[in-house]
Amino acid sequence: MSRLPFAAQTLDPAESFRHEAFLYSGDEQFLAGATAFVRDGLDAGEAVLVAVVAARAAALRRALGRDADRVEFLDMAGTGRNPARIIPAWQDWVDRNLPAPRGFRGIGEPIWSGRTPSEITECRTHEHLLNTAFDNGPAWWLLCPYDTEALAQPVLDGARQSHPTVVDHDTREPSASYSRSGFGQTAMSDDPLEEPSGPVWELGFDLAGLRELRAHVAKFAEPVLGGRGADDAVLVVSELAANSIKYGGGAGVLRLWRDVAALVCEVRDDGVITDPLAGRRRPSGGLGGKAGLWIANQVCDLLQIRSAPGQGTVVRARFGGTSRVV
Repeated sequence: MSRLPFAAQTLDPAESFRHEAFLYSGDEQFLAGATAFVRDGLDAGEAVLVAVVAARAAALRRALGRDADRVEFLDMAGTGRNPARIIPAWQDWVDRNLPAPRGFRGIGEPIWSGRTPSEITECRTHEHLLNTAFDNGPAWWLLCPYDTEALAQPVLDGARQSHPTVVDHDTREPSASYSRSGFGQTAMSDDPLEEPSGPVWELGFDLAGLRELRAHVAKFAEPVLGGRGADDAVLVVSELAANSIKYGGGAGVLRLWRDVAALVCEVRDDGVITDPLAGRRRPSGGLGGKAGLWIANQVCDLLQIRSAPGQGTVVRARFGGTSRVV
């Protein structure tokens, strides 16, 4: 197995965040690139975190042998089930390593075969927002693998658009299509949301109607999600509705529908979210203040946000029925 262009390189502490897409073809090339990247980090005394699905982690552990004991692994299928939870995980990693004199690097594979179209859209937003989150911070290196055998061409094109540098076979070069346009100044992706797959139940709400709102969500969700899942849905809708009342003009509209074995809850209002990382930063000083989107991200299986001046804000939370790992 050949060593790829990032092998035998370390990150200069004077550099900023290095975010690279690694386009690989099949398991053998993944292992060639990943083991070279990890071992070079270990040889340089760096801390290494690998966030991939379980099967990839097991193969990489075998390839690394005893060196695997010096690497931290994170199950991406769990942490990244909702892509909005991935940046906080990397932020925790960065914060843990800042006091150490050594450098640090990671491998993160947010998109795999089996991800749903909606999840892939949110993963693409996540990859763009990684640059927003870390470009002005400390120097560290994140390599994001993309399987060219398993992923569709639009997904691979998206990787080139969201990563400043691309490693592809025996080359490592700046991406000609990389752009942060739309992700540094405005909050959310403008990708259209999928149309509801079934009948939609709709209710307008304001502060006086919150109790009624919660009761309707519980009644609608329990047959789909069970008692505990219904409690989660009520919590998320309560947080989103409170945001609408406080920041979105004092009122909003809730829509609910069932999608096979899943429940989708959508809240619309007239407000605009201006922080591109809203809901992806761990709240400081506890869960008071503007923690509603953070709480929603921790509880639901997928959170989608669309927000723009003149159009208002749509926040859609999905419970159940998300991706499989193949």
